[in-house]
Amino acid sequence: MKILFIYTDVSSSVGVSAGIGILSAVLKGAGHDTEMIHVSEEIGYPLDLQRITDDTRKIQPDLICFSITTNQWYFARQIGRHLKEQFRIPIIVGGHHPTADPERVVSEPWIDVVCRAEGERALLAVVQRLASGESFRGVPNILFRDNGEIVREPLLSWEQSLDDLPFEDHRLFNYGKIVQTRGGWAEVIVTRGCPYPCTYCFNQPLFEQYRADSQTVRGEPIRKKAMIRRRSVDATMQLLKELKETYPEITGFTFVDDIMAQEGEWFDQFAKRYPREIGLPYACTSQPLMFTRRIAQQLRDSGCKVVKMGVEAGNEQIRRKVLKRNISNEHLIEVFQMAKEYGLKPQSFNMIGIPGETIEDMLETVRLNAVLKPYIVWMSTFNPYPGTELFRECVANGMIDESKWEEVDSYRGGSVLKDECLPSLELKKIRVLFRWLLNANLGNGAAAVYREEIETFQALPLKYWANGTIERMFAERDAEVDMALRKLDVSHYVSKKYINMLWGKEYGYDLS
Repeated sequence: MKILFIYTDVSSSVGVSAGIGILSAVLKGAGHDTEMIHVSEEIGYPLDLQRITDDTRKIQPDLICFSITTNQWYFARQIGRHLKEQFRIPIIVGGHHPTADPERVVSEPWIDVVCRAEGERALLAVVQRLASGESFRGVPNILFRDNGEIVREPLLSWEQSLDDLPFEDHRLFNYGKIVQTRGGWAEVIVTRGCPYPCTYCFNQPLFEQYRADSQTVRGEPIRKKAMIRRRSVDATMQLLKELKETYPEITGFTFVDDIMAQEGEWFDQFAKRYPREIGLPYACTSQPLMFTRRIAQQLRDSGCKVVKMGVEAGNEQIRRKVLKRNISNEHLIEVFQMAKEYGLKPQSFNMIGIPGETIEDMLETVRLNAVLKPYIVWMSTFNPYPGTELFRECVANGMIDESKWEEVDSYRGGSVLKDECLPSLELKKIRVLFRWLLNANLGNGAAAVYREEIETFQALPLKYWANGTIERMFAERDAEVDMALRKLDVSHYVSKKYINMLWGKEYGYDLS
């Protein structure tokens, strides 16, 4: 059979879906053909329904598959509805959003099957049943409609050994071009799962779904640590070597695992072998509570350049009680300084608009980052993703404006919280001016310049903030201020492809 994958990276930095890559490899290994439509402006394929229709007609698939995050649900739904009107081709959807909210997703008339959680075995079984004309009943991990009835099969299928899976089918993507758009950095992932119970993340609810449905694995109760799996170091090295040899565009690797650098036998072996066998710069994730001097030294000695860690909120009470991240500001300051001492460039992840946050709380996040001075400051807008603990709390407290979900098109966009919970224009002021606010708190020659700019913009008529004029004005003025400060050799954060990067002596003026 021929299977068409459709993956959307609309209004977002283009990337590679490891899930789709492995699914394609599994299907090809079973003798099926796979094709891809990757919707992304950055690789020359914007959201154009007519083009997608024409390409689908040329491919003539027997099955269409979507992998969908909540931020891309709006776009995937547009495409799926349109294709269902044009073709009588079954459509299956999977990924984080359908897994988190399967009943609502399967109620969409254009969707025939929803795959929950890990889908390697489920998708192959669905394809086999389609080919033979058999019912989908009994296929684990799926929901489907059967004569008007929604059938929900239990979550029973998950890969206990990632080494049993093939490597991702990178050829399905325009992989070389994607790497080029990222400055030569290739994203890879070699783990599944995370031990932490953060309330905004889907890892904990996913484990709870498996525990509710499966109860046991090989007669033993499911424990969360069993859901945390890695490819072996041998397999990881083989994967990296193959990518390095196949794609000369690659100049470095970015590991996008939830937590990659942590003490233990796996990372000990990885850190010893990576510089000998791969030898390219790399970036990876860690966790502030797991980040030690030993890890910092191993990262430095093995060629790591950037280490990414979550800050999320500047207010300790919000971080501890709302997000369940029991990390003090003092500890964050210590580990970010430690990373710098070992020659690493730390990156911080942050959110604004968390339930219960005030404008002052968001400014605390700005001020904490100004103290940390990470190489990269990533800022996103909080949205309560279906399935998470914070989503359930927001629903229970009547905080969500359902009509705003249509506006969720990126991690940096608006919030779905009601205006009485979080005034949208006030949030927008923080969101748009976040980097200027960061610079205004640096305590150097840039601070006074940016404070003046912030006062000017905050005083502009509200209609400018409401109708989109402010973004254009900000972009124009930001470029002027940035260039003026560079000529004066004053350190400040600049924008580069959706992120804030510190230009200055501390990081050798390096924005690569």
